[in-house]
Amino acid sequence: MGVEFRKGWGWLVLVALTASTIGDEITLLTLMFRTADNAPAYAVPVLLIAELLPGLIVAPYAGRLIDSRDAARVLVVVSALQAVVIAFIALYPPFTLAGAALLSMLFTISSAATFALIPVLARALGMTLARANSFLEMVRSLGMLVGPVAGGVLVGWVGSRTALLADAASFGLLLLVVAASGLRRRPQRSENEGRTLLADYQPLLRNRRAMVATGALSLEVFATAIADVAFVFLVTVTLGSGPTTFGVLTALWAGGMLIGAALAERVMGRRIGLAAFGTAAIMGATMLLVGLAPIGVTVVAIAFIAGGGANSIHNVAVRTLLQSECSPADHGKVAAIYGAVTRTAAIGGYIAGGFFVPNDAPSAYVVGGLLGVGAGIIGWRIFNGRWSASPVSRRK
Repeated sequence: MGVEFRKGWGWLVLVALTASTIGDEITLLTLMFRTADNAPAYAVPVLLIAELLPGLIVAPYAGRLIDSRDAARVLVVVSALQAVVIAFIALYPPFTLAGAALLSMLFTISSAATFALIPVLARALGMTLARANSFLEMVRSLGMLVGPVAGGVLVGWVGSRTALLADAASFGLLLLVVAASGLRRRPQRSENEGRTLLADYQPLLRNRRAMVATGALSLEVFATAIADVAFVFLVTVTLGSGPTTFGVLTALWAGGMLIGAALAERVMGRRIGLAAFGTAAIMGATMLLVGLAPIGVTVVAIAFIAGGGANSIHNVAVRTLLQSECSPADHGKVAAIYGAVTRTAAIGGYIAGGFFVPNDAPSAYVVGGLLGVGAGIIGWRIFNGRWSASPVSRRK
C-alpha cells in the first residue's frame, strides 16, 4: 500500500477534521430545528431515517471504492460534494430532505476514507495506531461538545442558512488541507480486479475475529440506541427536569468522552480486544446504574461521565482492533461493513426504545444495560476463545 505525505501537514489535517466534525454537529442541529419549525410533526423522524438509510445502501460500494482508489483523493472529492450539497440546501430549504439523504451517502464514503487514512496519518506523525485513533476520538468529542452549542448560537443569532453555510465552509477547508498535504493512500493493484461485489467481500467476511467483533459490538450500539431514545424522557418525566438538565447531562457525556479519548491509549495498552469488549460492558453497567439506582440527577451525572469516558475508549479500541485484524487493503471494506451493521443496530434500537417511552425510561436503561453487559462479556469470550487476553494479530 503506497503512502505519501508532506511533513508538517499531519496536525493541519487533524485541525481540518476537527472543524469539519464541529460543522457536522452544527448541520445536524440546524436541520432538526429547520424541519421541526417548518414541516409536519412526522417530518422529523423521516429526516432521521433519511440521514441513516441511504448510507446503508451505498456502504458495500463505498468500501470497495476506498480500497480500489486513492482514499485521500476520494475524501477530497466527497468533501467538495458535501460542501456543495450543504450550501444548496442552505439556500433552497425545500430540498432539505433530499439533501439529507445525499449527505448520508456521502458521509458513509467519507467515514470509510477517514478510517483507511488513519494508519497513514499515524505513520506520518510517528505515533502508534492507538494514539492516532485517540486523537481522532478527541476530535469527534470536541465536535460533540462544541458543535451543538455553536449550532444553537448560530441558528439563534444568524439563522439556519448562515449556520449551514458555515458547515459548507468547514468541508471546503478540509478538502483544501487534504489536497495540499500530499496525503496519499494508493492501493496495490489486485490480481482479482473485476470480481463481483460479494466475491470482493468474501475474504473479509471469513475473518472470524473481525466479524465476531463487528456482530457482538453492534449489540452494544443497539443497547445504547434504546437508552438514547429514552434519554429525553428520563430527564423530563422521570427526573421532572427541563432543557437545562438535558443540556448539562449531554455536556457531561461529551466531557467524559473527551477525558476517555485522552486516556485511551494508556488504558488500552496492548490489550486492544479486551479494552473494546470491556468498555462495552462498562457502558452497559452505567445504563444499569441509571435504570436501577434511586433516580437523581447526581446519580445520572456520575453515570454519564463514566459512560462517556468508556464510550470514547471503546470507539478507539474498536477502530484500532479492526485496523489491526484486517489487511490494509481491506480497511475501506471493513469500515463499510462495521458502519452498515452499527447503523442498522442503531435504527433497531431506536425502534425498540420507542416501546418504553414516555413513562418508563428507567426500564429502557435496564434493558439496554443488560444487553450492553452481555455484549461485552459474552462477546469477549466468543471473540477471544478464552477469558484471558490474547494478542491482537498484526496485518502488514
